Amino acid sequence: MLRKLSEIKLDETKLIQQIVKDYFHQDAKLEPFVNAWHTHDGLEKILSERSFDSFKRPILVQHLYSQYAEAELELSEESLTSKQINLLSEPNTYTVTTGHQLSLFGGTLFMAYKILTAIKLANNLRIQYPDKNFIPILWLASEDHDFEEIKSTHLFGKDFVWEKDSKNRPTGKVDLEGITQLINDISSSLGEGEIAKEWAQEMKIAYDEKYDLGQATIRFYHHLFASFGLVILDPNAKELKNLFRQTMRRDILEQRTFSVQTETDKVLAENYKLQINARPINFFFLDDTVGRKMLKFKDGAYFFEENSKVFTPSEIEDLIENSPERFSPNVNLRPVYQETILPNLAYVGGPAEVAYWLQLKSVFEANEIPYPIVLVRFMNLILGKGMIEKIEKVGFELSELIEDENKVSELVIDKSNPIPFQEQFEDILDKFQTLVEETRNLDQAISKEFLQTKLSLKDQFKSKKSILRNAMEANEQIQIEKVLKLRSRIFPKGIFQERIETLMQLESSINKKILNELLEFVEPFSGKLLISTH
Repeated sequence: MLRKLSEIKLDETKLIQQIVKDYFHQDAKLEPFVNAWHTHDGLEKILSERSFDSFKRPILVQHLYSQYAEAELELSEESLTSKQINLLSEPNTYTVTTGHQLSLFGGTLFMAYKILTAIKLANNLRIQYPDKNFIPILWLASEDHDFEEIKSTHLFGKDFVWEKDSKNRPTGKVDLEGITQLINDISSSLGEGEIAKEWAQEMKIAYDEKYDLGQATIRFYHHLFASFGLVILDPNAKELKNLFRQTMRRDILEQRTFSVQTETDKVLAENYKLQINARPINFFFLDDTVGRKMLKFKDGAYFFEENSKVFTPSEIEDLIENSPERFSPNVNLRPVYQETILPNLAYVGGPAEVAYWLQLKSVFEANEIPYPIVLVRFMNLILGKGMIEKIEKVGFELSELIEDENKVSELVIDKSNPIPFQEQFEDILDKFQTLVEETRNLDQAISKEFLQTKLSLKDQFKSKKSILRNAMEANEQIQIEKVLKLRSRIFPKGIFQERIETLMQLESSINKKILNELLEFVEPFSGKLLISTH
């Protein structure tokens, strides 16, 4: 059983960007870039303002049923998934959405944390507003073409890689040829536990080579989260993109996104490092031969590769009207597409996602689309009991081990060294400064000598400081290596645990299903990192 150990405020760590810290603190600099602050009151404001065109609801519902059917998932009328989809037809139904790339086999732990945050928030809202319905949605980034980012999974210290040429296709359309061998390799590493065998079996069922990657992902996440009421949405469909044509025209033909985001970015860049860049055109073109390519404009014409077919503005207008499925929004407009086709209140994302959503409010306004509240997902660090004991034994707090390696090494030296050299140096300099001041009215020549001595000592101390630091570091090298080894359990491969270790590894290791336990820990809007153990 998982149990909660402690919590650390995220704004006291380096795990989130400064812009997200300021968002938590409701900094006045960010007021023009948010519709509601990261609070329960902020969400209530969004709920009171949110409207959604009723004609879109049956289109969304029909698409969801078709999508599940194409993935060969039979939904009975009594199934929770069917009931959730049907509720989307009703005018008092809203969604809470999270999304990600098509991570293999359930993805890393943070993928589960994002989904559980959306589920928990929807559950909480259902209790708070019993006259309304709230559906958690997993938005699949099936149009993304960066196959390199999703083709591997990390398990028990080893990377398992699906070696395949995606041909730059949208990842949802990549066929599964060759994935069976990858599943067999992973299954042999999972062990003989009951849960491990279940994971192996479900991978084989969901990722049967007759499906494409989008369908397999729907099947697998449905297995994991259907009992929680999660509805999975693959938005790469003509009937949904028909609803997005106005934004396509504004962006591609008028470059409206670029003009408004450029102004926003100028202001934000005065205080923050920007997460995404404004682009003249924010759509890819989906081509049957070369895959997904960024659409470009030059000399009055549109094209997607230097040697590709050239389109006139009128031809692009015709494609938008009759074949909107050929256009795929990039990171700047994917959020706008989401909010166009869903009756959404909140988007749950990681810190980097929240940072780039804060760049986009003006883009939403330019396209007359409501801007939701943006939530930082649940963040969790899971450590075994033995690991906790080792950390305590070396005299460290968990919050200290979340610092970078250089800072941790400095902390080891500070904790191990009983001689406060810096304080002693400063004390000596303070005493000489006192002599300088007390002798100034008695004998200015002596006062100047004391001052020169102080400055000379200051230079000497500065040079000795690095020598002493190096000596202390060498003296404590064994302890530094021991502590950094412990830190590597929190940052395997230099990456924070939840971004590399998987739900599959966690469940198969402790031989039990833990999603329900994790859901109990989730507190939307907490702004904290949870430390838990098993």
